[in-house]
Amino acid sequence: MRRLLYRQAALDEILAFLIAILFSTPLFLSAADLNQETLNAWNEYIRGVNFEMNERSAGAAPFFWMDEAPGRRERVRLGEILVEPASKESPVKIPQGLIHNWLGAVFIPNATISSVFRLLNDYGHYDRIYNPAVVDGKLLNVSGAMRQFSLVLAEKAPFVTAAIVSEYTSQSVRLDKHRSYTITYSTRIQQIDNYGRPGAHELPPDQGTGYIWRLFSIQRFEERDGGVYSELETIALSRSIPFEIHWLVMPILQHLPRETMTATLQKTRDAVSAAVSAKAAEPAIPEPPSGSSERSSKTLGAPRSQPARSLPATTVLGMQ
Repeated sequence: MRRLLYRQAALDEILAFLIAILFSTPLFLSAADLNQETLNAWNEYIRGVNFEMNERSAGAAPFFWMDEAPGRRERVRLGEILVEPASKESPVKIPQGLIHNWLGAVFIPNATISSVFRLLNDYGHYDRIYNPAVVDGKLLNVSGAMRQFSLVLAEKAPFVTAAIVSEYTSQSVRLDKHRSYTITYSTRIQQIDNYGRPGAHELPPDQGTGYIWRLFSIQRFEERDGGVYSELETIALSRSIPFEIHWLVMPILQHLPRETMTATLQKTRDAVSAAVSAKAAEPAIPEPPSGSSERSSKTLGAPRSQPARSLPATTVLGMQ
């Protein structure tokens, strides 16, 4: 079961944060279909992120961003949720597009990696945990360490509600007994035109107003100090902002992520903590009289349980 949980880490909860930010731009923008030059710049950026994760997993760099500066881990351990842009330029400008890259860290006391994954894998409850941004979630396929799933994400803004239907692939890697990480990336994102109204329909991929074209995330975990440190790195590709409204939108994209991401991480911590507390409050099952279980097992021919084998580390996913 534990091995399965490591494989089943879903897209981290940060998707709600990304949607809230990128849908906060005016929703009456003209079409801005994704072009090859923008896609090439995105792919190059993701290659750099994957290289950095390889360095972290190999020990050539700190596994956690929070360990790259004195005092960060201590602040997180004491309950503070840290959120920062990944670079001084935020968002990062590329030809006809923007890359939004943020980092966040939280400590979940009394949790285990398994209990955190159990929540993140529960797609059917995403609409309750991360409402109102996550409308629906569904597991599509499991193949070995790979998982495919879908999400419907929406955000209300003045005069309109915007939404996307999207599919993702994720894979988790267990480095050792206490550390793991998950990489998730979008495989299909389609804007839903006229969402919530008669005539609602999905646009072809990479067409529409360009709220979100691509999503990529890395989530790192460490079970330590009586709980779990969870660190998120989230990267999204959106359209560039037209000059006429640049003055209005850019301050939002530079500051709103901190508040929204903090709130989302808080929801995750609250949900995991509530689940852990509920499990601890369950009445204990009385143990059978001494020797009865052994006699029963022998009578029924029940096999002896085998010790769990640790999951071997696998390579980081590459982007095509």
